[in-house]
Formats: sequence, structure tokens, C-alpha cells
Amino acid sequence: MQQSPDSRRLRLQHALDLEQAGRARDSLAELEALAAESRDSPELLAHLGRALGFANRVAEAEGLLVDALSTWPIDVRLHSLLAEMRWQRGAGGAATAALEQAIEDYPAELQLRLVAADLLRSMGFPARALRILEDGLARAPDSAAFLTSTGVVLDELDRSVEAVELLRAAIPRARHLAQAQRNLVPALLRTGAPAEALAICEALLSAAPDDQMLLAYRSTALRLESDAAYSRLCDYARLVRTYALDPPPAYGGIERFNEALARTLTVLHHTTHRPIAQSLRGGTQTGRNLPADEPVVADFFAMLDAPIRDYIARLDATSTHPVDRRKRASHRLSGSWSVLLSPGGYHVDHVHPQGWLSSAYYVDLPRIASDGARAAWLKFGEPGVKVGLPPEHFVEPNAGLLVLFPSYFWHGTVPFHEGGGRLTAAFDVIPAN
Repeated sequence: MQQSPDSRRLRLQHALDLEQAGRARDSLAELEALAAESRDSPELLAHLGRALGFANRVAEAEGLLVDALSTWPIDVRLHSLLAEMRWQRGAGGAATAALEQAIEDYPAELQLRLVAADLLRSMGFPARALRILEDGLARAPDSAAFLTSTGVVLDELDRSVEAVELLRAAIPRARHLAQAQRNLVPALLRTGAPAEALAICEALLSAAPDDQMLLAYRSTALRLESDAAYSRLCDYARLVRTYALDPPPAYGGIERFNEALARTLTVLHHTTHRPIAQSLRGGTQTGRNLPADEPVVADFFAMLDAPIRDYIARLDATSTHPVDRRKRASHRLSGSWSVLLSPGGYHVDHVHPQGWLSSAYYVDLPRIASDGARAAWLKFGEPGVKVGLPPEHFVEPNAGLLVLFPSYFWHGTVPFHEGGGRLTAAFDVIPAN
């Protein structure tokens, strides 16, 4: 007997909760059971397709998504996931072919254009994204979404003055005013208007004080303004802390623990291309929470508790600083993943919008000559908004080292060009209450 829609929704949520808890196999089994009963929604099939991809059943996942699109040809979730899968197996600019065909078949469905442009921009094809957006803007000249998206792409193409004009025009038309104002900030920083950018950040942070992206933009504006508040907000000496992890005795030391963890993590790196809209260049990243049902991963998570608690204990709960004032008695991980960089690889400068504290744990490192170039080092302070400011703080990686830092700190890595891969595990932390 087919279950009620309410019951199926609860089961779908349970499957997603299992995935969030790192129980990938159990989550996939529940999703497959739901689909076997009825393929009744694009949401279910999108989640199932993603889970199949994570399980390295990519051909099956793509077939599922193609079949689902024959029923729901304008569903942007299905299109986005199909494009992402094709990109990760190396399809390059052809990854969005099905989506671009849907745009031709359904020209009035403007959301398809916005999604295609965002994907192409993240893949590194901003000029193609701009062509799609300009056609959409011609069809909907008063659309805040098209004005904003076009402005963002123009800024990426170093046409920031034009970008500011469109992003300003989007603000009075926007349904969500705060988001429209926020989208203007990077272009203002790039066009030499840090004071205006700072004023917008301050106003928006009054309503959303824990917004990590706004805090990062504010830090850049303060630094450009030579404001003393910058050094307090980005106190690298106090807020970037390192720890040597202590594995359970059964492993016989950190070297053997890392060997075991590396074997498990390497299996997860089965994609051939970087995930869309992630910070790495030249490598792969796992696209889900690390599997807590794997014993070595469970041990890794257990090893994190003491250093995280030590970091939090050193914060001052009476302070108004955006890191200190969120100090709580308990915490939880809000996401975990692994990155494997190849020679020539690096992380572009970025922040973690969903975190409070972020991290890097070094599992295996390339053998690099000590020539003073800081190859493969972690760097802090160089903004992801390209305004000509250099990094200010560096951490030398060592296998077994954990680095904890605020999620709004701009951070990236120095490229390396020799040795083997650079394997890391990472996670975000948020207060539990």
C-alpha cells in the first residue's frame, strides 16, 4: 500500500538527517526505498541522484536525472545536479548542454537562465554566462535577479564600474533588500568605495551579526580604510590556533593513524574534477559530510573534541567581538569534507559562510623543498575580492596538525608544484545552543 504524502515527506527528511549525520549508506537505502515505491517528486529524485553520485554510481545517477527531466523538464534542481555531475567527470563547458537546450525549448522560463549563468560563472566561463544573462535582461529589464546576476558577472570580468550601475539599479526592485545591498559590496570595494561598502556592512550586520560573509567584507573595507578596528576583528595571533592531534593508542601514533585515515579518504575522492563553486583549483573535494560510520573517521571526530573545547575555552564570552560573544558550553560540527590537491593545486581565497569556527587538518603532504616560497602553506588575510591586499599570516602545514580559525577569516593556500598530493580533512563548528 502506498504511503501518505505526509509519511513520505517524513521519510525523506529522515534520509536527509541520516546523510547529515554521516550515515551515507543508510540514507541512500531509504532514498532508494522511497523511489521504488513512487518517483513522485523531483525533490526526491534530486536527492537520490546526488546520493548515487556520492556512492560512485555516477552513470546510474545521470540516467536517473535524465529520465526525471523528461517528466520535469524545467526543474532547476535536476538540471543543476546533472550539470554538476557531468562537470565533475570532466565534461567541461559541455556540462550545461541539457540546461542550455531547455532554455531554447522554454524561453519564457527565466529561472533556467539564472541557474545556467551561475553554473557557467562558477565553472570559469563568465563570458558565456554574460551572454545568457544579457538575453534574459532584455526579456525582463526590471528584474532584480537579472540585474544582480549580470552585475556579479561583470564584476568578475573586471567591468566593475558597469557592475556597480546594475547592482545599484537592482536594489529598489529587489524583493529581499538586504541581499541586494550585500551583492553591491564587493563591486564597491573593487571600485575604490570602501567607505560606502563599510557603511552597508555595518547596517546589515546590525540585523545579522553572525553573517560570516558580511564580516569578511567588513574586514576588507576596514583594512582598505586603515581603520584600527581591523586588527581587532582579524587578530591572527589570538584567533588562529594550532593543535597536534592525539590518536587512540591502538593506532600506535599519529603517523599510522594518518595512513589509515588517508586510505579511507582517498576512496571518497573518485571524481575527476573539482566541485562547482568550491575554492580548490587542481584537485578534488568530497561533496558530503565525512562518513561517521567509518571507524577511522569516527575516531577522527572524537579526537577533535579536546582541541575545539580548548579553543572555545580561551574565548571571552563578555566581549562584543563576533567570535568571542558566541562562546557557549557546547558545540557541534556543521559540515565536514576532505580535499586532495594535486601538484599545481591551491585554494583560492574564501570564507566559510555556514561556520563559526573553521579548520584544516593535514593528513598527507607533498614533499617540497624548503626554499622560502611557502609552497602549500595556509595563508590568511588576502581577500577573495581582488583589491590588491596581500596575505598577512601564514601557517606551515605538518601531517597531524590541526588549525582552527574564525570562519570569516579570508584564507587560501599557496600553490605547490612538486611532490605528491596534499590531503586534508576539514570541518566547520557552530555553537550548539
